This record gives sequence, C-alpha cells and structure tokens, in this order.
Amino acid sequence: FRTISRLSLRFALGVLVLSARSSEASQEDVQLTPGQRRVIDFARTVSVGASKAAEDELRSSFDSTYFRLRLASQGSGRGHVLASLSADELLSRVRGALAVVEFTNNFGLDAESLKLHPGLAAMDLVTVEAYGNRLPSMWDLKSVGSPLAANVSANQWGVQDAAETGLYLLPDFASPGHPTAQEMAERPTYLAGNLRRLDLGVQRYGAMAAIVRGDVVKQRAVILGSDSGGWESGCNMSVSPVVKPDSMEKAAFVCDAVPSTPLGVVENQLHSLLANSRTFSRVGGDLPRVVWQLLGEKADVRPLEGNMYTEAALMGPLRMVDVKVLVGSFPGLFGTALGKLLRSFCVKHQIPLAWGFGAGRTWPDEEARTFVFLPLEPEEFWTAGHERLLDPLAGWSSTNASGFGGNSSSEASWDKVWADVVSARAGQQGSLRSSSSSGPDKDHFSAWWATLSGSGPPVQPLGGGDCASSDLCFGTFDSGSRSKECVCRTLPPPEPNSGIVEFSV
Repeated sequence: FRTISRLSLRFALGVLVLSARSSEASQEDVQLTPGQRRVIDFARTVSVGASKAAEDELRSSFDSTYFRLRLASQGSGRGHVLASLSADELLSRVRGALAVVEFTNNFGLDAESLKLHPGLAAMDLVTVEAYGNRLPSMWDLKSVGSPLAANVSANQWGVQDAAETGLYLLPDFASPGHPTAQEMAERPTYLAGNLRRLDLGVQRYGAMAAIVRGDVVKQRAVILGSDSGGWESGCNMSVSPVVKPDSMEKAAFVCDAVPSTPLGVVENQLHSLLANSRTFSRVGGDLPRVVWQLLGEKADVRPLEGNMYTEAALMGPLRMVDVKVLVGSFPGLFGTALGKLLRSFCVKHQIPLAWGFGAGRTWPDEEARTFVFLPLEPEEFWTAGHERLLDPLAGWSSTNASGFGGNSSSEASWDKVWADVVSARAGQQGSLRSSSSSGPDKDHFSAWWATLSGSGPPVQPLGGGDCASSDLCFGTFDSGSRSKECVCRTLPPPEPNSGIVEFSV
C-alpha cells in the first residue's frame, strides 16, 4: 500500500466521477440501426473465443528463441528488458496496452499543403461545425452531394463498399452503386488503432488527430487487423483498386491474415493484433516489432510502419462529445492561421488541444522524402509514445488538471514561440529554411518544442493501468508529487451550434 497525496486523491476521485458520467453523456442519444447492432453483437460473440485462442499462440511465440532474440535486438539492444520477461508477463502487458490503445481519426490539411494545393478539398473544422459538430463519413458527404466527395472515383466507392460488406459484414445496398441516404447513414466512420503509439496518429490522413473516447470505441466499434481499403485494393481480386498494386507490392503483404480472422472489439482484440503482425511480417512489422513499439519506452518507428495500424469501424456518428482530445501537428499548424482557428475551435467547444511533434517536419517535406518510406529503411525513425504538449489557452482548461500549464508565465513563453514560428514561416528568418524545404526545418522545430516543453509539464500517452478510466483520460503528467497524475477531458454542457469565435494570438 502506497500513501496517496491529497492531489493524487483528488485526481483519482475526479477520474472516477468522469468515468461514471461519461457513458451516459456520450451514448444516450445514439441510435444504431439493426444492421449496425448485429455487426457489433456478432463481433462481441466471436471475438471472445478468437482472442482466447490468440493467448495460447502468443505465449508460444513469446517463448520462441526467434521472438526473444528479435525483441532483444530492438532499439539497438534496449529491447532486452522486455525480452527477459516471462511469456505470461509479456502477455499481461500487451493486454494492458491494448486496453488503452488510442483510436484516431485524422483530418484536415496543414498550412503548407494548403499553400501548395490551394484548390484541394479536405475536411476541416468548418465542415465539422456545418455537420452539427461531428466528423462526417465519406458516405455522409456523398449523400448530400458535398464537394468534398465530388472527386471520389467509382473505384474508391467500390473498394469502400466491398470492405464494409465483405469484411465488416454490414448489409448490402439494395441497388448496388446507387445507395439511398438511409443506407449510406448506416455505413461507418473509420478509426486507426494506434499500435505504434504515434503522437499524431496517421499523419498522411490529416494534420489533426481526433482521439476517440475509450467507452465510445468499446460500445460502438469493431476491429480489423489492418486497413480495410488497403486489403481490398491489394488482396481482393474481385475489386477494382483505386491504384493497381504492382507485383512487388502484392508480394509484400500476407493477404490471408485479415479475412481469416474474426472481427475484434476493444475487450477482445489479441487475435486482431496477431492478424496485424502477420499481414505486415514481410515488411518488418512482425510480432516482436509491434510488441516493442506497443510496450517499449521511446521505441523507434519507421515511417512505413505508421501505416501498419489496426482499423476500427465506428457505428453511428463521430461527434465532438465522442472525442477526448484533439491533437494538432506542431510542424504543420503551429504559428499558422489554421492553427489559430484550431485553438479557437477547441476553446469554444471545450475540447482539450494538444500539440504533437510527429516527424518534426511539415508533411509535404516528410512526404517528399520518399526513400524513408521503404520497408526496413535503416535511417529515419519516428518515436513511439512521444509526449504531447497541452496548449495553455485551449488545452489544460478543458481538463481535470486545469490548474496546470495555463499560467501567465507559460502563456508568455508560448506567445513568444508562436510569434517566432509565424515569422519563420513568413520567410523573415531565411536561415531556418533549406532550398528544398516548404517550411522551417526539423532542427528549429525541435528547438521551439524544447522551449515549450520547459514551460509546462509534457503529457505522456496512456499506458496500461495508468488511470482508473481510459474513456476521457488521454495521458499522464508529472505534477511534482511522487506519482503520475492522469489528465482527462471534462465534458461541457450541451451547446447550440454557431460559428467559431476566434481570439487574437
């Protein structure tokens, strides 16, 4: 028994109260269709036995010489600590990590992408408000003839429909290719299971990552071993892919792992983890590697591995009340008009805003370095479990830890860095740019990040058993006491829908 400080006790009680209120607040008015409910109920049933069988397979794998040696070699030998654990202890830690793994929905362009492609349509915060403070699915956009869905090809719709009926077992459209609005409303919103614990989720999908509340995923989502669209395009020969994969791309993935594995749910997803590791085993994403990234402190992640997520189909709407924190790209949005809009949006809707360092480069710069996305690339690594920084104006105030990080000293420090980044992006500090860069370089983003890290406690992502609830809680921080404190969103009262009210920075 450990003595609990008064602050720790207050936080613990607060987390329990948040947990007790959260399920009622998030689900009371969500009505699922019979088809959606059948899929969830079926997944709950079949996942019990599938996950249980996966336990035995995982124990056997954990005890193998190959697994032990490969795990020990991870992180230049730092993986030896995990490799020294018994199979049962490793399994317990994996199960704990999966219980709190983040499920994210990335959306929105960063400032440089918008500058390079000014006519490119993408989901943004204005869209979110226009749809009643929720993130619409592609089918939602199609059903109302949104310009955001206008350029989606027939092949893309076909891939999505095949995944939702063939892999997720949702009902077929009565008239294939001509769904009704009611049928489209039954289709899911996609989430990425963040097995690699990346602070910005799946960066190629957007500069903002909505991290979905734990109870929402538990109650309304089913899990697949990998990206369903990728599987349909690369493995399902009866579907016309958006981009036809070449022979090398086809050979890179193990196609039988996903369709042969039953759907999972949050409480039972060990078999989904196994399917993921099998699918990507030929390109470096095998079981020892994903266990290292799931459990290892500051584990390394190759850029290609950022695409090796499990996928969840969320039934029903993804509303802002279903989100526990919004994470903005520090290189992509901080010190920009879009970043200012993000701060205003989070203040208005009382959603905690955190900043993620990601790759330390704007996405156009990172994406242009195509060689780093090769399998087994040995030089470029992102960081699993990288800390995030809660915004002093739009972050801490919407959490149970509102007394931290938002004082006048920290705000002054953030204002100074914000102004420096604005100046650098405008080209007034030309030394910060290289000739091939579309923005300040990684060294300068690192320096700015270090300055802000010293002005308030960084937030570490949740680990297994960190907090009493993973519904609204999204991380821990050092409050100066002897134990870590949980930081969780506090839900606001229901609000009317109106425009974003901006504030000056």
